[in-house]
Amino acid sequence: MRVLFVEGKEKEALLGLARELPHPYWLLAGEGVWLLEVFGAGEEALGKAQLLPGVKVWAFTLEDGVVYRGCGKKSGTSP
Repeated sequence: MRVLFVEGKEKEALLGLARELPHPYWLLAGEGVWLLEVFGAGEEALGKAQLLPGVKVWAFTLEDGVVYRGCGKKSGTSP
């Protein structure tokens, strides 16, 4: 699976891109900068991201990871 990272200063532009794509995403806020992470992004998503003005774009292939490991205790938010 490919993970796309798009860094920019325009929150609305990044959200607009994310909402155009059929993939899960996270939008992270930093100090004066935003980082959009798009999971499962293909070539089309990469191409759209590269067209946004003033952004930096990276694409990585996911090698390993954990979505939810839990704490071993049942709670209202446990799957």
